[in-house]
Amino acid sequence: MAQTTRTDPLRNFKFTVRFTPLDDTLKTLTSGIGDLGFAQMGGLSVQNELIAYREGGMNTHPHKMMGQSDFPPISFARGAFATQDQLYQWQKFMHSWIDGGKGGFAGGASGDASNYRCNIVVKVYDHPFTAQGVQYQYDNQTTTPVNPGNVKLAFKIFNCWPGAYGLSDLNAGDNGIMIQQLNIHHEGFAVAWGNDVADIDSLN
Repeated sequence: MAQTTRTDPLRNFKFTVRFTPLDDTLKTLTSGIGDLGFAQMGGLSVQNELIAYREGGMNTHPHKMMGQSDFPPISFARGAFATQDQLYQWQKFMHSWIDGGKGGFAGGASGDASNYRCNIVVKVYDHPFTAQGVQYQYDNQTTTPVNPGNVKLAFKIFNCWPGAYGLSDLNAGDNGIMIQQLNIHHEGFAVAWGNDVADIDSLN
């Protein structure tokens, strides 16, 4: 049986994603959004602005200093299931929020919701994890996640909202699956390494 060692890098395919709405109305409309599984996540990075300036008497090169930091959008992808419309409901909520809640939000909620954002926690697990009886998905009958292994790395992404939502193309000559794509704008992230992963949910 293959065994990992402490010199092995983490694998990139064993992870969970949890969305936590920051508004009760959004939480109700997207019920179950915290328990969705995702096939892909990409784009987690930070870009630091460069400000160049000249100084009299030093003509060979400009000085460089740091400006603002910016966080590019993060992409998520998952299969499209007929009974799981939470990501679409989030986009629908966004559209209604921008329009001032005219006509009410999806599901008949009132138009007084104040926050369209979510925090997102991503946890990366060790591999292999060989305990007997382990399940790797959420139990659809409960909101309690089963144990997929030991968390080795975690990200918390702050104040997220949909920048783009889409569904994959249809093709009668293909035999693929439909994919939902979600691009997320956000205001930064924190990374918990090693023993600090237990505190990821409390970071702000």
